[in-house]
Amino acid sequence: METKSNSENTKPTKKRNLPAADINFGNVVTNVSAKWMANDELTLKWLTATQFEADATSFNATLETRLQKGALRPQLTQSLKTLDKEIDNALSYVKGYITDKYKKENAPSYYAAFGIEHKTNKYVFPLDQNKRIAALKLMIEAITVHGFEDKEYGLLFWTPISAQYSTFVGQASAVDGQVAVKVGDKNELKKSLKKGLNAIINLLKANYPDTYKHELRDWGFQKEKY
Repeated sequence: METKSNSENTKPTKKRNLPAADINFGNVVTNVSAKWMANDELTLKWLTATQFEADATSFNATLETRLQKGALRPQLTQSLKTLDKEIDNALSYVKGYITDKYKKENAPSYYAAFGIEHKTNKYVFPLDQNKRIAALKLMIEAITVHGFEDKEYGLLFWTPISAQYSTFVGQASAVDGQVAVKVGDKNELKKSLKKGLNAIINLLKANYPDTYKHELRDWGFQKEKY
């Protein structure tokens, strides 16, 4: 019995009229909007060319802002990682100061005052960023109380580290919030624009039954680009 090859069994992939990627989608709505404004004899009862143009403009502006805000996050993430390494490295020296002054068997009883917590059989700074901010404040207080302020890893080290860490965490949180808002706005606009684009596709098919494929391309629906 003959069997069909994989190429014969596989159905050709049908390309969508609308792109999934936001940037490509933004280009399509811009092109379609311009074409519709120039051909306003084609109408929909529930959507005007002017309203579609406004939504298309808003979508692209929102997308641009979202991308700009999102581009700041990797820089902040890297800055926090660098500070985390400095903090974790310096912590071992502070633990050494504590051990030298209070002896090894007594040292752990002082750790909490310095913001150091017990985690998986070792004493470390908290991993959670907000808890780490609080631990850094405890470290600065304890460094002074226990007489380590003039050490290499004393106040001159911990004070700026604490300030920088708090600033970067705050900035990262603000960026995340701004990006989340813009993503929500963008998705709502995209949903509305998709509805309009699908209606325009059907409108072109109805008005140009024999040449609608050419019209779709002329209006900006160029599937081969996405």
